[in-house]
Amino acid sequence: MKNEDEPSLMFFLLSHHRPEKLHRTIHICIKGKHLYLCARCTGIWTGMISIFLASLFGLDLPVWLYILLLAILPAPAMVDWTTQSCKIRESKNLIRVGTGFLLGIGWGLFFLLLAKGMLYLLLIGLMILCAYILLVYVIALKTNFLNDYFN
Repeated sequence: MKNEDEPSLMFFLLSHHRPEKLHRTIHICIKGKHLYLCARCTGIWTGMISIFLASLFGLDLPVWLYILLLAILPAPAMVDWTTQSCKIRESKNLIRVGTGFLLGIGWGLFFLLLAKGMLYLLLIGLMILCAYILLVYVIALKTNFLNDYFN
């Protein structure tokens, strides 16, 4: 981000990274205006839109596949984010977009369950989500990485 660019509400909504962490964003310049998009969120939105479009074009998955995908697809994003936050390694934007895309497909499937009224699968999805949140919480307690992350 250049000094002449003033951070705006749009900047914080789209990048939600501090200026020193803008290497974690995708930089687009349109008519002299700089736009910074969070790399992982770009992947998430692309994945969610993709699954909704696939559903509109007739994608229909068996019940067991919903459960399997809801359990597996968030894992790469969680591993990437956690290892980066624990300062084990620094991720790359291509990895952030890719893992975000997989996470977005998972989120899209989750919201698709809600839209289709498949409440029993939605509850299973919520339990899987809670397991992921609990795992991140336990890792955060053991490593104290959230203190560094928010500072």
